Amino acid sequence: MEDRFEQKLKELVPYIIITAIIFLLLPLFMSSKESVATYIIQLGAFPLTAIGCSVHYKLVKKKTDIYVCFLAPIFYALTAVLYGMWSASWYTVLIYIVAYFLCGYLGLLLTDLLKLDNKDGSARSAFKRFSKRPRRVNVKEDTEVRDAFVAEDPTDDDSLDASTTDDDIEAILNNIHNRKS
Repeated sequence: MEDRFEQKLKELVPYIIITAIIFLLLPLFMSSKESVATYIIQLGAFPLTAIGCSVHYKLVKKKTDIYVCFLAPIFYALTAVLYGMWSASWYTVLIYIVAYFLCGYLGLLLTDLLKLDNKDGSARSAFKRFSKRPRRVNVKEDTEVRDAFVAEDPTDDDSLDASTTDDDIEAILNNIHNRKS
């Protein structure tokens, strides 16, 4: 049990560091009164951090773990205690905690909705989903495809020599074209 917890913790260390830096340092720019910076941080930077960390976690680790969703609410609660936001309006802090958890969960779902993670393990965007190259459809691997497409050797053609005219070449090309149809 401890090995599993330690493994999860090791997987989450980069996300813990990023979330801690953003959630603990950005409130230094917030004033005690409500200002534009407060709203930008609480409604912009914090949710984007929760979404971004969970999307990146899902893309890199290829699994949906709910633990990454708890990082933002935990660090927001810690920030609320450290910076005195809890005493001013505790119900607003609780709403933000739930909202940041939902943002983290939305980030996990976002990769599935946009099909950002492949079965082969490479990340791709939803806009590059379709290849421009045509795909082979219903081709059996055991059939020999090369028999139908055997090229003729031009050195075997005795009809071409230095006295060949343009009309002769056009007649030869018409014969080849008629054979294909």
